[in-house]
Amino acid sequence: MKTAPRIPSRWAGWSRSLAITATLSAVLGACTSVDNVMYGAREGTMEYPGSAAGPNAVPTYVVKQKDTVDGIANRYGVTRQSIVDRNKLQPPYALQPGQTLEVPGARYVPPSAPADTTATMAAAPSGGPGPVKREALPPPPGTLESKAAYAAPAPPAAGQPTPLSPPAAASARPPSATPRFQWPLRGKIITPYGSTGGGQKSDGIDIAADTGAPVKAADGGKVVYAGDGVPHLGNLLLIEHSGGYITAYGNNEALLVKKGDEIKKGQTIARAGASGGAASPRLHFEVRRGGAKTIDPVSVLPGQ
Repeated sequence: MKTAPRIPSRWAGWSRSLAITATLSAVLGACTSVDNVMYGAREGTMEYPGSAAGPNAVPTYVVKQKDTVDGIANRYGVTRQSIVDRNKLQPPYALQPGQTLEVPGARYVPPSAPADTTATMAAAPSGGPGPVKREALPPPPGTLESKAAYAAPAPPAAGQPTPLSPPAAASARPPSATPRFQWPLRGKIITPYGSTGGGQKSDGIDIAADTGAPVKAADGGKVVYAGDGVPHLGNLLLIEHSGGYITAYGNNEALLVKKGDEIKKGQTIARAGASGGAASPRLHFEVRRGGAKTIDPVSVLPGQ
């Protein structure tokens, strides 16, 4: 007797999201001490949006022990109030290690720079706290101060050597940040990130593929799940990366790596397929941060 074709439930997208979140919770809950990758390894770091990020993307900072709002503002050249307003902080503005703050307009600070983000205090002769040391920032453009700051230097006195010209300001600027991740598979996006109608919600993107096409790791990391225990995703891989990121690769025909394997960026990890009841060969790809929070993969991938 011929069975009727199965029609995905209008809740299929939601159940898939809940299932993968539950899987992540179980996997990461069993290894909360794995290198502190979810928060500990990220504390005290600023992450800048890549060139493919959306227009509203801003740098984000992960709070470390003893951080203060004033210290973070001083280090990254922003105002205290901009951090308070952006993150809706309430007095007394206490911060918790692992807390993520959005820092609009944060200037680039090399990772090798001193990590102390608290204000530097100089001891006064009386032993009490001295004045706060603040880094000098250039005056706003268009002001008299800025014109004076960038005015041509006075000619040297007679008999004195001519000073060397200062390097161009543009040469001191850091190069534009490039996207961290690479496309796991090139193809047409047949399901975009977000709501797709019919009561379903996609926490990632579906990329059309030929059956057996190689699926590559979007970044280096460690396989924390490899199996077919998540509904609608078939053969699924979860790879954990530094900085608290996790990438998911679903609907594969075959998996080429196993749980615990260390993966290199660009390594072939699976073969695309239509497992999990997919209507056609594809790769379901997700990017998660902090375990459960999903982000649009296209925002952290280079342009196609």
